[in-house]
Amino acid sequence: MPRPTPAPRRPLPTILALALACTPLACDGVRRASLKTVDPGVQKHPRWERERGGDGSFRLGPYTIERARIRESSVDLAMVTPAVGPRRPGWRYDLELVVHGPDRDFRATCTGHRVPTVGADYGEVADLTNDEVRVTCDVQGEHRWHLEAGGRLDKNVGGTMTATDAPAIAPLKLEVLLWVVKLKLIRRHLDAPVLQLRRDTQVLGAMIVARPEWAWIAAGESSEVRGVVLTTLAAIDALPLGFED
Repeated sequence: MPRPTPAPRRPLPTILALALACTPLACDGVRRASLKTVDPGVQKHPRWERERGGDGSFRLGPYTIERARIRESSVDLAMVTPAVGPRRPGWRYDLELVVHGPDRDFRATCTGHRVPTVGADYGEVADLTNDEVRVTCDVQGEHRWHLEAGGRLDKNVGGTMTATDAPAIAPLKLEVLLWVVKLKLIRRHLDAPVLQLRRDTQVLGAMIVARPEWAWIAAGESSEVRGVVLTTLAAIDALPLGFED
């Protein structure tokens, strides 16, 4: 069965031109709108940039993120009925990720779905990806955490994360920022999506999804919360759900 239709590919000469022209200054320019979207409060903390590790791993600050293990399969979750249009397959991604922190290891087990919506054909005509995405993650640190998130790729995506064995710990809110509104009128797609986890109004961690990734984690939090936040951001980054389409 065919995959969901991806965004149009850049012609090869354009790709080569971008690769040759991508000096640090030019690459940082791709992130400029995304950087303005990251919460100013969390930007007061040190910014970590992805550093290559060994065996496919990489580092963000004091954390080492192992290569994610991902299994991909097609599933018949399409919302388009034969009476409306051709059925399209959905895609499921099962992910396992291990993060080595300064004090302990953290493990994330996630399942992500990308499913065409009823308006998938209209989205293609408008050069817009409007597939639905759904994510569930279980993150194990000192406590067990569970994330439920979802939304459509033509909008921002959100979800809630709770410590399932420690109900006194306040839940966290996940934000996957794919779009921003300029001058209250113009909606703009972010070339580099922004991931944020917040507690109430305070953003505890953020990541710009562009290689090399940039991440910020609130320094005043416990090692448990810091590790869980970093692990969750890394897991969402690793899931190939089309946030950068």
